[in-house]
Amino acid sequence: MKIKTFLLIFALILISGTSIAQTETNPSLENIFNRTSIRAYSDKEVEKDAIMTLLRAGMSAPSAVNKQPWAFIVIDNKELKEKIGEEFKNAGMIKKASCAIIVCGDMNLALEGQAREFWVQDCSAATENILLAAHSIGLGAVWCGVYPNTERVKVLQDILSLPEHIIPLNIIPIGVREKEQEPKDKWKEERIHWNKW
Repeated sequence: MKIKTFLLIFALILISGTSIAQTETNPSLENIFNRTSIRAYSDKEVEKDAIMTLLRAGMSAPSAVNKQPWAFIVIDNKELKEKIGEEFKNAGMIKKASCAIIVCGDMNLALEGQAREFWVQDCSAATENILLAAHSIGLGAVWCGVYPNTERVKVLQDILSLPEHIIPLNIIPIGVREKEQEPKDKWKEERIHWNKW
């Protein structure tokens, strides 16, 4: 186990009262603690079965009233990856990625009124599932935001010929990691409040 990971887990154990044995043998927690944003990929292609696994993970996310207001667009065309990479500097790594998943909200499936905006939370939960699934099967991925930047949304809608009711939330470039990357220790106990502020 890498030192940074061990120290992070040890700190969490001290605070939570969880035993070391429970944490070290819990692959779900290890996957969460070790996931990192990967922006550099090798030339190796990601198999379709792996992509389908990631999509299945995305669709396993919780959603408000179980509306599942999501749609996923898989991009594996080289020219299209190049075009998106040129237009979206925050997602420039898509050019070298094996593929990308665009997570979108389908407004025809979203709740009505103020509750409509729950689609963002629902699709964000699906996105995190995809990122965790990618890490768990040895792939690299990174969340590149699109929504709520209206200019980014419009550009991607135009590139992908999306109907008006489909709103792209993000771009997730996916590939085989070029190299291993240490996870960041994001634990900040001062961000926790018990019962009141």
